[in-house]
Amino acid sequence: MDNWEVAAALERMAGLLALKGENSFKVRAYSQAARQVIRLPEPLSKIIEEKRLDELPGIGKALSLKIKELVATGQSVFLARLEKEISPELLTLFSIPGVGYRTAGKLVQELKLEKLEQLEEAARRGKIAELPGLGKALQDKVLEFFSHRAGEPERFHRGVALPLAEQLHDFLAQLPFVICCSPAGEVRRGTETASEVAVVAALKERSRELLAEQLLQLPGVGSLESAGGDFNLDTLVGMPVRIVTCPVEEYPTRLAELTGSQGHWEQLQAYAVEAGFQLSGAALVKKGRREELQEEEDLYRALGLPFIPPELREGRAALERAAAGKLPRLVEISQIRGDLHLHSSWSDGNATLEEIHAAAGRMGYEYIAITDHSPSLKIAGGLSLEQLARQLERIKELRQNGGCYIFTGAEVDIHSDGSLDLPGDILDELDVVIASVHSNFRQGRDEMTARICRAMEHPSVQVIGHPTGRLIGSRGGYEVDVERLIAKAAETGTILEINASPQRLDLSERYHRLARSKGVPLLVNTDAHSTATMNDMIYGVTAARRGWLEAGDILNTLPLEQLREALSRKRRLRG
Repeated sequence: MDNWEVAAALERMAGLLALKGENSFKVRAYSQAARQVIRLPEPLSKIIEEKRLDELPGIGKALSLKIKELVATGQSVFLARLEKEISPELLTLFSIPGVGYRTAGKLVQELKLEKLEQLEEAARRGKIAELPGLGKALQDKVLEFFSHRAGEPERFHRGVALPLAEQLHDFLAQLPFVICCSPAGEVRRGTETASEVAVVAALKERSRELLAEQLLQLPGVGSLESAGGDFNLDTLVGMPVRIVTCPVEEYPTRLAELTGSQGHWEQLQAYAVEAGFQLSGAALVKKGRREELQEEEDLYRALGLPFIPPELREGRAALERAAAGKLPRLVEISQIRGDLHLHSSWSDGNATLEEIHAAAGRMGYEYIAITDHSPSLKIAGGLSLEQLARQLERIKELRQNGGCYIFTGAEVDIHSDGSLDLPGDILDELDVVIASVHSNFRQGRDEMTARICRAMEHPSVQVIGHPTGRLIGSRGGYEVDVERLIAKAAETGTILEINASPQRLDLSERYHRLARSKGVPLLVNTDAHSTATMNDMIYGVTAARRGWLEAGDILNTLPLEQLREALSRKRRLRG
């Protein structure tokens, strides 16, 4: 198994253990192990072969055995047992704003939940408000959650969905009887979470049985069901997989249909009728004759439309803009010139400054910023003032080596009252100051909003990091009025971060166009804690594309000198 699969399995174990009511130390051990594994710069299989697994921080004997089992067999007896004891559908609790491991565990244990619907019923009967330490505010959040999400299946963040889709694509693409294939559905559209991985595969004739045989050989596949032209797979990480097969002549229309969204597909069918065609998943037909399509682009071209990127295929606006020739030129990963939110081994990262600098050079970056945590975040190894001073000197020394430019910086904790965790004279010395909330998540909506707004008023704060604090799949965000944050950012000239970590994707895509319309500058940063997770930039770029953003909307597409000017603008205006 790949590192991401092991990390996803460990993350799943942590969530199920929390729901089961296990002590917080055990839950945290599995959660931290998942983060440790995903940050590794080399395959776990190599580490195990060289007998170095036990040397990794936080990986004790019990965890080591479970990781070795996952890597060797693609299965986990422990995870299978947990999923029998606790329904995996209850993991959806972690999508509720403000609900983390401790709160979710308390809800399950106190209310004796076995199914998600029982939580909704408990909220309607006022039972959550009666629980000590939870109260009516949480009950209201639960009711609001169910009013929007009733009946939806379990969803998985993009850090699970995309690697699984890519793994399946690569597996299918090398089979001699697969002519072409592509991920489809929510994964291809780049949604923040997905309920399944869908892949479309065009096969040579009489090869479906061969494909079934091959799929059963995949590590981590628990079962396989065949239904019509589909194969449905259960995977170790819990995410369902659907493989849709078709003849090669149907591939372009089938891919467009299954990429969706359903609304976009129906609008495209209606547009085709107006243009004199009939469009189905099997073909594009005009006057009884099938149009010969080689690629999905040919479908849009035949209808007189430019190709609509999958990320935009959600509402009517994309089709209308395409017909008018006004689609945006969405930002591309190749246009990103650097990353301004990186953590090193000086705090809670696992790569040295030198290793990060070298990795940035290999990625072709022009610049990076080292933004380790400030003193109060002790759990993340926040730097003391003395340590920060030494780090700044070391960064200045590294600059002498040339190559990718290194900005000095810090991710500064925003205290409960909106004050900052570093004194003003220290902040003035830093090139990049990111202010973020890392504590006291239970403040009310108005109080939390005022807290972050006050931080924006500080002349040295250039960036607000991960504005809602959510961790997709393990913690709902804190209550905050994002529209007020955007208005305050516009007023103060503060940059808002689009955090590219697949567990965050925060600022969420649904606010990107509003931020742009208000003139709020945006940055796509990875918040990486290793050289491996510096590659998470693709997740943030995909989110920005779904937010209709172009390169000019994102500051870290600027050349170094223009970026330096943009970073210093607020200090000049408000200093």
